[in-house]
Amino acid sequence: MATFDKGPVDILNEFINTAIERRKATLSAKISRYPRSYFIASDVHDCDRYMVHSILDWDKRPLHDEGLQAIFDAGNKEESNVKARMAEDGWDIIHQQTPFEVKSRKGDLICRGKIDGKIVFNKTAIPWEIKSMDGNIFRGIKGLEDFRHKVHLRKYLRQMQLYLFGNNAEAGLFTLSDFRREKHVPVVLDYGECEHILGRLERCWDFVKNKVYPERMEYDSAVCGKCPFQHICLPDIKNAGAVQITDDELMSDLDRWTELKPLAAEFKRLDDDIKEYFRNKADVMVNLTYRVLGHATKGQGRISKDLIPPELIEKYTKREPGWKTEILKLTDIKK
Repeated sequence: MATFDKGPVDILNEFINTAIERRKATLSAKISRYPRSYFIASDVHDCDRYMVHSILDWDKRPLHDEGLQAIFDAGNKEESNVKARMAEDGWDIIHQQTPFEVKSRKGDLICRGKIDGKIVFNKTAIPWEIKSMDGNIFRGIKGLEDFRHKVHLRKYLRQMQLYLFGNNAEAGLFTLSDFRREKHVPVVLDYGECEHILGRLERCWDFVKNKVYPERMEYDSAVCGKCPFQHICLPDIKNAGAVQITDDELMSDLDRWTELKPLAAEFKRLDDDIKEYFRNKADVMVNLTYRVLGHATKGQGRISKDLIPPELIEKYTKREPGWKTEILKLTDIKK
């Protein structure tokens, strides 16, 4: 029987499959977990129970996959790239990866961290932290307040406050990168926020020393749904059992809802970016295709809660019973 050599497409497909497997093997070799003897400044979580699990149950934390390892590698490389670009622009960068420690009022070492570096400007050394991220998240951050909208971004805020506290600095700088460009966000030391963070660390450390766990937080899918310790710490959800429904029309609506959800978020980001670009521009023609008109408005009044005593806000706040609906697609839930 005659035999035929492999064709060029077969050879290329074989090469591609081999390349994929070799890349997975390279990434897999980097995946590991390490014991923790103290909290990490970059991982001050929303949940106290997570904080305690991260030390007492570090060996029960599932290993991440090759995809996440590739993201970690890209982030580490981008940090070096950003530093190189900033140095090329004449930034004076010092004290790179300098460690610092946070101790409790009892003198216990409870937290450690490293600062990406400091920038010397006008004879002042400014703590500097570099964060790379997906382009959609990058575009959505216009100021420090936007960090409060996502779980991992809130950790960045706590990390920077601890850096400022640990380095006796009044202000620091985030440099954000989407792997193509940068934006810079200043951060001022907030003593009240630092006191809150340090109080949490001390409270969690007491749990660690006594080898007990704090109460579970109220279930929040953004926090609990992605927690690496969910397999040993799932909040008790009172449920008499799910009601089974067969409804093709409802199923179709839910499928379409799932498709449109990311598009709605993208539209909101684009809408904000475009309107911000055309702010204070009365009449603009774009490529003879779009005409954008704008005018000044009286503006909307806003009550500043910072100027009102908390007891008055509570006294005159009317609370109505609510209902929170959360839609989970079972095939998207990570096991």
